[in-house]
Amino acid sequence: MENTKIAKIKKSASVTATVLNVIRTILTVCAIIALVSGCICLWAKDKADGTVIYENGSVRIHAPISEESFVEGKGFDFLNGLGIDNVMIWGALNCFVAAVVVALAAFLVAVIRKVFVELKESDTPFTESIQKRLKVTAILTTVMVAMESLGFAAIVALSFWCVHSIIGYGIELQKNEDETL
Repeated sequence: MENTKIAKIKKSASVTATVLNVIRTILTVCAIIALVSGCICLWAKDKADGTVIYENGSVRIHAPISEESFVEGKGFDFLNGLGIDNVMIWGALNCFVAAVVVALAAFLVAVIRKVFVELKESDTPFTESIQKRLKVTAILTTVMVAMESLGFAAIVALSFWCVHSIIGYGIELQKNEDETL
């Protein structure tokens, strides 16, 4: 007879894995949209004055932004400092960077989802594969947070290191318990 707490943990891990799968799908779609938007901006780089860039019957698409509506300070900070004059190229670069960031987030969610799937399927959470996946998650999360703040990145890295050490200790205890049985 299985412990009821373990059964609840496995059920919770299953639900979390399903939710993370939905989030990963949404993030993947967002990354694709950002990539396509960047390509459209590059395609329309010479038509940034609000003119029609595509017309087919009743469908008319105007350039997404004009030079007059370009506001300095929007977008990624490191791109703003490059001094890009063409608003469409600036927009395309921002879209491409956003696509990479969102794709990285989707990959991170996929790695975390695998941890929950493994929790659901295993008898113990203290396995080296879970510890390895948590290490990958820690590195990717720290890199993403470091894009915004080095201080917060240090806190995230130290928090993950604490969890990594606890899982490592649990692995050793699990090995000792398995050997005594």
